[in-house]
Parts: sequence; structure tokens; C-alpha cells
Amino acid sequence: MTSRSLQEHLASGDSMARLAAHAQRLLQFQRLLEAALPVALRPYARVANFRLGKLFIHAANGAVAAKIRQFGPRLADDLSNKEVKVTQIEVRVQARNPSPAQPPHERPALPGSKQKQGLTELAHQLPNESPLKGALERLLRSVKE
Repeated sequence: MTSRSLQEHLASGDSMARLAAHAQRLLQFQRLLEAALPVALRPYARVANFRLGKLFIHAANGAVAAKIRQFGPRLADDLSNKEVKVTQIEVRVQARNPSPAQPPHERPALPGSKQKQGLTELAHQLPNESPLKGALERLLRSVKE
């Protein structure tokens, strides 16, 4: 029994072959879109669909969508190839899932008795009008053993 690749399985059925061809076309449009857009916009725009000459692009936010719309006609020309003509581009805002939550920030360890003693000595050596002296005294008051 020989194993077949996923691509071969997709191309084997009629409806699957059309789906695979459409997916390939969308990937091709995505590559062309990335090449046509400025580097700063590339991560925030993706091809969503193509139907009857109309290319649908999803933008991460309204600012990106507005910028892509400004490129409209030039972008349509860049995205057209010899097999497919892009006659219209529709840009929609489609916010992506936020990145996974960051673990909570760990608070640094509080100063030990040696550090508090050193900070206390430093505070006593500073002049009374020194802002650093006031800050050290507030820090020392907030740190409890």
C-alpha cells in the first residue's frame, strides 16, 4: 500500500480539487499582496477570499484598512496576473485574536536586612534637601521585615 500526500488526496475528488485550487489561488494572492504592500503593513493584512474578480482583504484595524484602500487601483493591478483579473478590492476590518496573556510580572525581592542597613546609612549621609534622601526614606518606610 503506497501512501499519498495530502495534496494528492485533495486533488482526487472533484469538489476537493476545486477547493484545493481556490486555496492555492488565495495563497498566491497573499504572496502578491505581501510583495505589493509596504513592509510595515504586511503583518496586518491578509487575503480572505476571491470571488468574481473581487478580492476580499482583512485588515487588523481601521488604520491599516484605510491605508490599504489608498493603494486600491495600484494594488488591484499588482494582484492581477495573466490567469485572473482583480477588478475590485474590498477591505474589511477583522481583528485578530489577541496574543496569549503574558504571565504576571513578578515583583522583585524586597531588600534584606543588610541592604536596608546600607540604604539607611546612605540616607543619613545625604543632605536633608536631597530628593534622593526623601525617596530612600519613603522606600525604607514601605519595606517591612
